[in-house]
Amino acid sequence: MKERQPSAIKRFATRVSFSPFRVVAYFLHATGLERVYKPRFIRHTALLDITSELVEKLPKYCFSISGARMDPMNLIFVGTEAEVKQTFKRAGWNRANPASPVHLFYTLLVALTRRSYKSSPFTPLYVNIALQDLAFQRVNRAGSVKQRHHIRVWRTGIVLPSMKHVWVGAASFDTNLKIQVTPPFIHHRIDPNIDLERTYVVTSLERKGAIRLKSVPMTEPAMASEPASNAYGAKYYTDGRADVVQL
Repeated sequence: MKERQPSAIKRFATRVSFSPFRVVAYFLHATGLERVYKPRFIRHTALLDITSELVEKLPKYCFSISGARMDPMNLIFVGTEAEVKQTFKRAGWNRANPASPVHLFYTLLVALTRRSYKSSPFTPLYVNIALQDLAFQRVNRAGSVKQRHHIRVWRTGIVLPSMKHVWVGAASFDTNLKIQVTPPFIHHRIDPNIDLERTYVVTSLERKGAIRLKSVPMTEPAMASEPASNAYGAKYYTDGRADVVQL
């Protein structure tokens, strides 16, 4: 079923109202003070499983600092924050540094010298006014900062009766680094087949004990012959589903 799109006026009002808060959120993120604006809110649910009713309440896309739509969510995780961090670490994923000016400048130097940077920062993306809570990456065999597997993860605040938290993630494979004179100045191009990256993430976690529970409809599908694109012009195609993974 086709997603109902908000009106142009509503989209503009949302951008105008959220953007100043996103700028403040980015500043706190870059200075390591994220917890100031990220209270650990909790919404308990009586649902025992990731049902279609619960999926409807989850964020479907992440957004740029200006409110433009970016990447679709293609993963749902069930587990505590410690379990998320530990499972990714055991699977060989590295945490990303904050996108501070220092780390961004170092990323540029590393790219120019073709060296490896396993904790290079991510472009800040948002759900409402909140940047990604967690960010993980795996550089490819060449070790270049230009190519990496990566995923951003956001907490939803929803807690199942098992006391497991529900998280959403957007995963894609970066194929090259792009430098430009307009914000965000440095960002990556992605492999358009984001479903392949979704599978890569799940497979790497399954090897360390995670369990893929099922796949659920999440966003609008996009065919390879008619790909969708994010606000930075990167094209992608997907079946619109999200894998549910128990950590």
